[in-house]
Amino acid sequence: AGSLIAIFTLLSLRASAFVISLATALMGGGIAACLVNIDLFPYLMNVARGYQLLTPMSTFTDTQPVNLTLGLEWVAGSVVTAILVVYRDGNFRSFDLVSQFRVEYGTISSQSASPPKRQVMAPMYARDQPAPASPDAYNMFDPADLPRRLGGYANMVYSACEDLGNFFGFQDSSVRNQAEHLLILLSNNRRYLGSNILDVRVRPPSPVHALHAKVFSNYMKWCKAMGVKPHFSKMNSPMSAPPALASRVVDLVLFFCIWGEGANIRHMPECMWFLYHKMMEEYTKTDGYTQSRSLYAGYFVDNVVSPVYEIVDKNMKSKADHQDKRNYDDFNEFFWSRKCLRYRYSSETPPDLTDVEGTAGVAGPVLGDNFPPIIEGLLAAPKTFLEKRSWFRGILAMNRIIEWHIVSFYLLSVVAFSYELVWGWVYTCQVGSGVFWIFNSLHLFWGLLEVWSMYPGIELTGTAVCGSVFTLLARFLILVYQTLYLMWTFGTAGGEHLGIVETRNFWWWQYLWLSLLCMTPYLINGVMQLYPSLTTRMYMSQNDFVQSFLNILDPLSRLYVGKEVHESFRHTAGYVFFWATLICWKLYFSFIFEVYSMVLPTLQLTDDFLNYPNQSFAKMSSLLVLRWTPQFIVYCIDMSIWYAVWQAFAGTSVGFSDRLGDIRSMEDIRQNFGRAPEHFCQKMLSTDAGSRRGSSASFLATSNADMNNTETQSLLGTDPKRLQSYVNRLLDVRVQKWVMFSVAWNKIIDHFRQEDIISNRERDYLKFSTFEGFSQAIYLPVFQTAGIIENALTELERPSDEYTSRSGLVTDDKLFKPILDHVTMKTAVSEVWELGSYIFVQLLGSIHNNDVVAIMNLILKWTEEGTMIQHLRMEKIRSVVNNFVEVVKILEKGIGRRKPASKKRSNGKRVVRMEMKKPVSGIRRSISASSLGASSLQSKAEKGSEPEKSTAVVVVADALRDQVRDKFRAMAHAVKGLLKNTEHDNESRDLIDRITFLLSMENGFLWDDAYASDQLDDVSKNHTFKGVLTKVHGLVACHPDDAEPKSKEARRRLTFFVNTLFMDIP
Repeated sequence: AGSLIAIFTLLSLRASAFVISLATALMGGGIAACLVNIDLFPYLMNVARGYQLLTPMSTFTDTQPVNLTLGLEWVAGSVVTAILVVYRDGNFRSFDLVSQFRVEYGTISSQSASPPKRQVMAPMYARDQPAPASPDAYNMFDPADLPRRLGGYANMVYSACEDLGNFFGFQDSSVRNQAEHLLILLSNNRRYLGSNILDVRVRPPSPVHALHAKVFSNYMKWCKAMGVKPHFSKMNSPMSAPPALASRVVDLVLFFCIWGEGANIRHMPECMWFLYHKMMEEYTKTDGYTQSRSLYAGYFVDNVVSPVYEIVDKNMKSKADHQDKRNYDDFNEFFWSRKCLRYRYSSETPPDLTDVEGTAGVAGPVLGDNFPPIIEGLLAAPKTFLEKRSWFRGILAMNRIIEWHIVSFYLLSVVAFSYELVWGWVYTCQVGSGVFWIFNSLHLFWGLLEVWSMYPGIELTGTAVCGSVFTLLARFLILVYQTLYLMWTFGTAGGEHLGIVETRNFWWWQYLWLSLLCMTPYLINGVMQLYPSLTTRMYMSQNDFVQSFLNILDPLSRLYVGKEVHESFRHTAGYVFFWATLICWKLYFSFIFEVYSMVLPTLQLTDDFLNYPNQSFAKMSSLLVLRWTPQFIVYCIDMSIWYAVWQAFAGTSVGFSDRLGDIRSMEDIRQNFGRAPEHFCQKMLSTDAGSRRGSSASFLATSNADMNNTETQSLLGTDPKRLQSYVNRLLDVRVQKWVMFSVAWNKIIDHFRQEDIISNRERDYLKFSTFEGFSQAIYLPVFQTAGIIENALTELERPSDEYTSRSGLVTDDKLFKPILDHVTMKTAVSEVWELGSYIFVQLLGSIHNNDVVAIMNLILKWTEEGTMIQHLRMEKIRSVVNNFVEVVKILEKGIGRRKPASKKRSNGKRVVRMEMKKPVSGIRRSISASSLGASSLQSKAEKGSEPEKSTAVVVVADALRDQVRDKFRAMAHAVKGLLKNTEHDNESRDLIDRITFLLSMENGFLWDDAYASDQLDDVSKNHTFKGVLTKVHGLVACHPDDAEPKSKEARRRLTFFVNTLFMDIP
């Protein structure tokens, strides 16, 4: 008893893991054995109480046979339990008693290089490293003066950075950089708050929660695959913040500090999660100890990053062949297994924790010291995939294609011979059932080829080896019985086989039932191909039976990656339809021209061998092989030909359905331009693109700055409903999409101008226009609306029979219906009205402002009431538009070249001066009509011999002014001729009176030369007026061909860009 106590005491001190595993096996084995043999339970109770040790020798001898049997049952149950424990954990280290007494770490295989020897800096109690040249240096934002959006979580982030930087020995500059990085990310994630991106039920409570869930989503999957719980902070730092928020900040700071100093280790993502998992585990389990631990800045790089990188770098630079050379993927796959959790993350030699007075409690690791360093695991980690360079490797890669061609060719041959020889359907099925033998034999061949090509030279788990051996043996055994049953099916009737006398149908049914067993994996795989989501569910299932089945029959399912990659059922249905139609046509074509055509020559050769003497079987077989081999080769090759044809058909149908390549010219761009913003937001922007957010601020900023403008107030009026409609139009979702699309479109056009493939005029015609203070956020490019006004006039001049009702009633809705139904035409008309009104208000000036606004408001009133056709002769609208076009053309031609006077010519009043009159010999063309009247009076007064003083208007020579006046008068008279019912309709009469008054004001634009010239000078200096004038000129006076770019390269790029918007981008 004393010896047993001493032994178990020694084991408990040096091999606690072994004792726990042994106790688990004994207890589990006892319970399992009791379930089998109920008599074992009293025996175990006696052993637990010690009765067997205290029983006299004589009594014990009498019961020795029974007790020996019960003891063996207990041992057998314990052995089975131990095997299950080893299978569950994937290793037998817990039962390795010898390794528990080793003083040093286990040796590394001779194939692996020894760990690199490197000089590790001694730990220091404080960060007394040389300070940078500027201690207050920062990257983008000064920590002492952060922007408001970054300062919300600054205190928590900086506190966590200080704590974690001291605890793990991160570099100061790296910590500062990652702190700024994290603050910027948190600021970006503010979009999840108070927005329409996420539903209220799933909206995160803070940017910290949103970023934490996004960053650590892969970490959660990794922990699930490893079968361990994720490690997150438990708020052991002194932060004045909610624990849930502060803990997530600590998690993010630790990960980004690891990521920031990880260098090329970032190419191994699971390695990053391993480092975070181990480091957070150490951090959370040292609660209350973190304040006393302070590692020197650079400890993490020296003892964690550099050792791992040196191993990777040494292998990457190795001159060895691929069989002995490991890359990033090979090392990263080491962290796909639970084995990595048996190592500690640091390569520093752990200090003696029993030394109370030493530096262990301040600078050294405190957890995982009994684990070997991670570099030992990386050095010993073998390759998990080894490719042998051989032709068999290519055959194995195309095994499914080869298998399908062999099986389908055999079935087509059976059908062809059945049709030619007139077999019955039973016999045809029996011959065709040989395909099951082909399936099984090919699967056995692929398994042997896989063992040859992949398994030698790489590390395999016990279950993978057992699964492969079990599969090969089972299929070989089934293949043997399949061969026997199939031979007996076509053997003599009533023969005795295996001591059984049965008919041939009996053996055929035995063959079918056995074949069904080996075909089950094919059926399961076929169903999973039809429903790919089932594959993901099966691979991600946590059911022990499912995972055991996969580990044995599909060892690759134990990989960490490639388990959640599947297409939707809709895409799968299209994929299946494509291949089903292709295969059906290929089989039909091959049956007619490749298989059936060989049946008759084959029968003739066989008939010669059977009916003529001295015929060589080898010769006949050689001839058959020579005849059938080319057919089989063509049968395998023509699949690629039909695939190319089917691919062309499928591409054509998809192209027509998705309108791919539909944009071939600028005219096509015009026709599809209205759909471009919607597709642009779907393809290039986030799902919330086009929401109502962000518009109100810009509108308020614009409106506050421009509402004091006289003409803006007059055009909008004081009606709150009109102002509300203005806001609603600005904030409309569709307008928002157009605004976002216009930004990208204008950037492209500006880039074209920078490359000098378009001119300035073409740039202006191709770009969207924006004018501050106007009712629309953007205005369509000129190339899109050029010539549209002419089309609108054509619609208004169509025969009256088309818009007159049966009762003879004509309404605005019927007259303007073609314009209102055409989006671009409707937009162009509204743009001409708004921008043209702005031109007249600016051009005529404040003196005519009230009259112009009253005229415009009255016409708007008729439009809203639907009484335009009652007040206007719409058949004469072209004359008004033609005169308006002439005014715009004159202004567009002259405003850009006009040189404004240095000072005002007039203060708004008539200027009179005294001057000596001289004989007038002629009249200049630049003198206006008012000047002509004054000149005639002066000539009459000059008949006397003595000069006299008189008053006269100052003559200002201005050709542009006179031309604009003449065209404006013509347009005003055309508008007056457009009105009807002027004698009975008060509103029409009032409109005529205002136009007449506008034309006759002596101090107005049409009669006061100085005032008119000053107005032209003012608008020539107004950049907004010039932009509006260019836009209106393109609308009403530009042909569509003139608005298109002349460069073929510009046309090609625009066509390609618009085409991509309608493509199905993956």
